Amino acid sequence: MSTMKAEKLKAELENLETHMGDFRDNKIKMKGDVAYEEQMLTIDDGKTVVRLHARNIRNVHLEKKAIRIAAMNFEIRQGEDVSVVSGAIKLELKGESEAWYKELWG
Repeated sequence: MSTMKAEKLKAELENLETHMGDFRDNKIKMKGDVAYEEQMLTIDDGKTVVRLHARNIRNVHLEKKAIRIAAMNFEIRQGEDVSVVSGAIKLELKGESEAWYKELWG
């Protein structure tokens, strides 16, 4: 298992359903650093941190310049507020999409 990292990526989280916590948005757009190491996907834009463990990935779709992850029970942290949500995560990875797809789903 390798470590994957990318900087300043666009990420969109959509169709969000909050299971625990105060997060109430259905959709959020971010631009930040993404890392996948030790089965943990982390997206950090400096204000919001999203953490998703590999066991909670339900599906990964490869798109032209992105991957879309269907995920359950992942964490969104904004300051001291932590919420647990489910929904879709789209990462715009451009030329790296296939490598990330293979790492997360291959």
